[in-house]
Amino acid sequence: MSKSKLKQSRSRAKALLIDSEVSSEKLQDDITCKGCFKQFTNNRVPKILNCLHNLCSECINMSIELNNDKNKVLCPTCKNHSVGKDSETFRTHSYVQMLSDIAQCYQDQLSGSLKCIGCSNVAGLRCLTCNENYCQEHTDFHVRSRATSHHKVLSFKQILNAPLLVSTIKREEHCPSHKKKISEFFCFTCKEPICTVCALSNHKNCVYEELSIAVSALKEKFDNLKPTFNRKAYNLKKKTAQLDTGIKQIEGDFGHSMANVGDITDRIMRQLRQRESALNLQIEDHWKQMIKLICSCL
Repeated sequence: MSKSKLKQSRSRAKALLIDSEVSSEKLQDDITCKGCFKQFTNNRVPKILNCLHNLCSECINMSIELNNDKNKVLCPTCKNHSVGKDSETFRTHSYVQMLSDIAQCYQDQLSGSLKCIGCSNVAGLRCLTCNENYCQEHTDFHVRSRATSHHKVLSFKQILNAPLLVSTIKREEHCPSHKKKISEFFCFTCKEPICTVCALSNHKNCVYEELSIAVSALKEKFDNLKPTFNRKAYNLKKKTAQLDTGIKQIEGDFGHSMANVGDITDRIMRQLRQRESALNLQIEDHWKQMIKLICSCL
């Protein structure tokens, strides 16, 4: 890509959020792919590479297709390679995907194309618990309802001005088996969240606990494993350093050995040439004596 086209791509990316009240360099950087300089979307899903930088799914697939060494993705930020057969190999960056979705919704709100889930009015607010968009009228109904009064509803502008706030909001996760039921327990036997229906039926013989208790137990288990993990990580790093030192020493010894082989070869060749010269002189003297002897006999 030429420098002029690259500059135009970056300019288009920076112009995505047209409202200066929410447009910031960091926000634009977070929701922009560093490969194509386009905003992340449902088709350009933000993926986390092995180097922990983000790249959209389309750029990953294109990089794998164009790379001579298949199953490798070149990171445009740090130039390191990540291994994967396609974009599905890499985890989706849910936080960046959420930001990109909110940014797109805000643009659609400004253009009047984003509709409320409950009516045809323009939506300007997002329930972060339900992950649905509402107009002001349906937002008022949503927060007054007894079942959803604890939900957190913010305008798109509020979210984009304080995106980290979203990560602190507790969301209600739905049961994998019963989509309309909220997960209230964690099954330690099957290692998955379950709802009340699951607990009384499919998981009645399993070991499960309330989510809050399960989270505390898993956190305690993680904290107990953390020192062991840190110790193993330190030992692995130490052994890696020792291995690198050993490889460098072997490479040095190999180079030194090759130099010694060259010196020995040169010395042998000199000795052979000297021996050749001595033999040639002996043969020449022998022929001279033979000719002299023949001449004396005549």
